[in-house]
Amino acid sequence: MFNERKILDASHVVVFCAKTAMDDAWLKLVVDQEDADGRFATPEAKAANDKGRKFFADMHRKDLHDDAEWMAKQVYLNVGNFLLGVAALGLDAVPIEGFDAAILDAEFGLKEKGYTSLVVVPVGHHSVEDFNATLAEISSAAKHHLNRSVILSCRASARLFPLRFS
Repeated sequence: MFNERKILDASHVVVFCAKTAMDDAWLKLVVDQEDADGRFATPEAKAANDKGRKFFADMHRKDLHDDAEWMAKQVYLNVGNFLLGVAALGLDAVPIEGFDAAILDAEFGLKEKGYTSLVVVPVGHHSVEDFNATLAEISSAAKHHLNRSVILSCRASARLFPLRFS
């Protein structure tokens, strides 16, 4: 099976999950927990945060009807930050999507808790037998093309979503 050794040999394995439904009760639970954690300096700050979250949630739930996809994207933002943090600690990690989510969800009772698994990330130190560790890096020409694509994408995003500082 693909990636089996990476999972079994890792010192830690993190499973990133997304909510299967984003209803008003869950949104209230989130804002109430943030309030209990002292995240808001004033009741107005809490109300503004709640209003903003509901705006985007409703846009995806009611207008675009892509809330599951949007929640998955939110998880991937966290996966990216996790990978950066792991690398900063000098550890290796490999995000894996190639697993049977239904089996994993059943094993941990995720469906009953309102979640589904999206990405599994084994963490540790790579094996000396890891063939990927000794492969040549991407060529300079390919790096240039990839970097140019990212820069063009960022420029397009900046035109669509200009930053405003107050």
